[in-house]
Amino acid sequence: MTTAWIFRRAPWLLTALVLAILLPGTARLPLIDRDEPRFATATREMMDRGDWVVPTFNGHERFDKPVLTYWLMRAGYAVFGVGELGARVHAIAATLALVLVTWWVGRRWFGDAVGLYAGAILASCLQVFIHGRLALADMPMVACVLVACAALKELLGGEGEKFWRTPAWWLLYGALGLGFLAKGPIVFAVPVLGLLIYRFILFRKPLPWARLGVVPGLAISVIMVAAWGIPALIVTEGRFWHVGMGEHVVQRGFERFNGRGYSPFFYIGTAPLSLFPWIGLVGFLPWIVRRSWDDRTAWLVSWIAATYVIFTAYATQLPHYVLPAFPALALLLGRALSSERASWPRPATTLAWGFVVLIALVLLSVVAVVSLTEIPGEAGLLRGAFIGTVAVLAGLLLGLVGALVQRLGMVLPALVLIIVGGEGMGRALQQTSLTATSASWVRDLPGTTRCVGAGFSEPSLVFYTGRQWTFPQDAAELTEDVRRPGPLVVATLVEESDPLDFFRAGLLRRFGKNLPPRVHPGPAEFASVLAPFEGAPNWRTHEVVGFNLGRTRWQRLRVWVRTEPGSGP
Repeated sequence: MTTAWIFRRAPWLLTALVLAILLPGTARLPLIDRDEPRFATATREMMDRGDWVVPTFNGHERFDKPVLTYWLMRAGYAVFGVGELGARVHAIAATLALVLVTWWVGRRWFGDAVGLYAGAILASCLQVFIHGRLALADMPMVACVLVACAALKELLGGEGEKFWRTPAWWLLYGALGLGFLAKGPIVFAVPVLGLLIYRFILFRKPLPWARLGVVPGLAISVIMVAAWGIPALIVTEGRFWHVGMGEHVVQRGFERFNGRGYSPFFYIGTAPLSLFPWIGLVGFLPWIVRRSWDDRTAWLVSWIAATYVIFTAYATQLPHYVLPAFPALALLLGRALSSERASWPRPATTLAWGFVVLIALVLLSVVAVVSLTEIPGEAGLLRGAFIGTVAVLAGLLLGLVGALVQRLGMVLPALVLIIVGGEGMGRALQQTSLTATSASWVRDLPGTTRCVGAGFSEPSLVFYTGRQWTFPQDAAELTEDVRRPGPLVVATLVEESDPLDFFRAGLLRRFGKNLPPRVHPGPAEFASVLAPFEGAPNWRTHEVVGFNLGRTRWQRLRVWVRTEPGSGP
């Protein structure tokens, strides 16, 4: 197998790589609370109403994100049915597009080897492994940012033709319009700030601004957004803009969302996980930037800097927010790996191998601990999820080793580990999911049955049961729900534990120490409202135990069912 043969088939090889990494386990993995089931349910509700404009969740308007992701998920449902795979396939498709565009850019700007390396690095990055399979809006937005940033550089570097005759011009403003429909104005912020950093800080040379055709280009983007946005504003009487932009964009920029903390070093601290395993090559970045400084390298650095500056200044912080920078990082790392090994800096190479050894020792230690641990009951199924996670991480690490020794033959065993691990994770989490089987709680009950979550308010209940739920905030609200006559289901949280406590207790038990896992009781106020109905003729109860993936807690629920019309005392 020659190098030329590999380069000619690079798009097909990268397509196979993306599908092998992202598909295993995706159809089994339960929807992860909270955003996944909200997107998935909102799409289903739009389909049920025949609505293409305003998403709703649990019967209430949902203004968190614009509409593109719901349209894409609707296509996924049409092909694969309403379920986990149908909800997620758009993210896999967007990730595939992201990887292929990265390959194309690397090949066009720096050569075949850089394109192949950059595409493979991006496809096998842990944050992409996670978000590339989730029913969210992130990957379509990241793909649009990539197209916009690449097209912007192509447009500025072109000559001769009028801008409207240049494919890059159409790609730039088309990507901006689609990206806004995916996740709002961030798709504009990254290329604009990147361009300012490039022009005034890093490259500092005059640019042919006229080639951007800003006014007609932005008109195209605005028309794309307005085709949906104007009907949405009319139907919701302006609420979509007020809530979607005011609360979920502007307010999150100035106020920490859901009580999360803030640190200017947050994205540096989360980089070892987000960029795993390629964070091991971090020592190559300053070397390759100095060695190959030109207008394209300056643009990649500006692109990365813009992303990190924007989200470091943003009050709400989540590790995946900086995903728009990852294609540029992959292109820089691809340039480093494609250079002659003899030219690699010794400190960077030593750091990379030290990282490999350290992580290998950590993974072996985790396998040993999990194997020695005794976990009783259903919680023992979590062992499969831990082993599957370790297998995926080991496969990704083996990919880094293959890149360092430049042996293509190591790709196959790495993929086997990732495929087996991904499928094992999905199977184990499906078996332990607390809500994936919640449809059985209401399957045989009348359609008029009201569903109430008291102390347990996971949005996946709405998706898996196919019913609307109410979530009382206190005992008074639950009392009102119970007093209303008619069939009723109430899911209450009895207790919860940290899964790591099971492993700690099980490991200590192996060495003769009996220290049971710590158990945290559910809200007592809700239990007191329902206690008088214990054993009542028109009530029955049953308990459900399982893993709440959204909260990463092992929980025990009590499900109360009132099958006959009645009222409380």
